[in-house]
Amino acid sequence: MSTLHANQFLQVFQNRRERCRKLLELSRRQKELIDQGNYTRLLTVLGHKQRILTEMDDFSEQTPDLWSSWRRHRETLSGGVRDDCNHVLAETEALLAELVKEETDSTDALTERRDATRVSLKSISDGSQVHNAYRDNLAPATHRHLNIDR
Repeated sequence: MSTLHANQFLQVFQNRRERCRKLLELSRRQKELIDQGNYTRLLTVLGHKQRILTEMDDFSEQTPDLWSSWRRHRETLSGGVRDDCNHVLAETEALLAELVKEETDSTDALTERRDATRVSLKSISDGSQVHNAYRDNLAPATHRHLNIDR
């Protein structure tokens, strides 16, 4: 299906809009799971998103001339169909804008958690190093102390 007929544009655009809507729903769920720290279920949501993106990518490969064909044929469509297509495309663009915001928020939340974890691990590591510096591994447990007169 490399070339679309004029009457197929609306169906294709509606299908694309619905996939974008589903991606937005999944992105919102993704953010909730990140906030909850539920990474097991997050992986499931990411898998669903990947399947949708793969389907969209496959369709794009099957119809590489979609946008040039749309530009070429949109003026030949009846006013109602053309208006419907334009409306669906506008809704899709709005969904994509929301999707980008959700993805940015999720990325920011994950980055904050990563940075907090890094700080915690550094603190633990520094504490272990300090503990090891004051401990004489060869001395019996009763002789472990810091000699401040040295």
